[in-house]
Amino acid sequence: MKKLVILAIATVFLLAACGKNKVDDSAAKEYIKISKETITLFNEEKFDEMRTMFDATMKDALSVEQLQEVSDIVKESGEFVSFEKESIAKKEQYFVATIAAKYKEDNRVYTITLDEQQRVAGFFVK
Repeated sequence: MKKLVILAIATVFLLAACGKNKVDDSAAKEYIKISKETITLFNEEKFDEMRTMFDATMKDALSVEQLQEVSDIVKESGEFVSFEKESIAKKEQYFVATIAAKYKEDNRVYTITLDEQQRVAGFFVK
């Protein structure tokens, strides 16, 4: 799990160092939609299906077992209630979606990085 956190943090810092570009509305809607689908699959523990959305690097870096470990931590927040806030930014060739999710006991913030082929290249939960 430490590898997951380190990988996610490294991805976020790497992408944060890159310049932001405005994302047009139709692309933003599509990348937000894909990010929410990823989070929904995660919440439903459909990890195999979720991993089909990953790029090759993420498939190698994040196993079903590691996703289960993270899911067990997120479960402490209670049942998923709703998506609250969302934003999207383009950084180099990546789109980074930040989505706040409300759970019964706590809130979580997801950062989903997607490549231009709409594959998940980064997945981070805070």
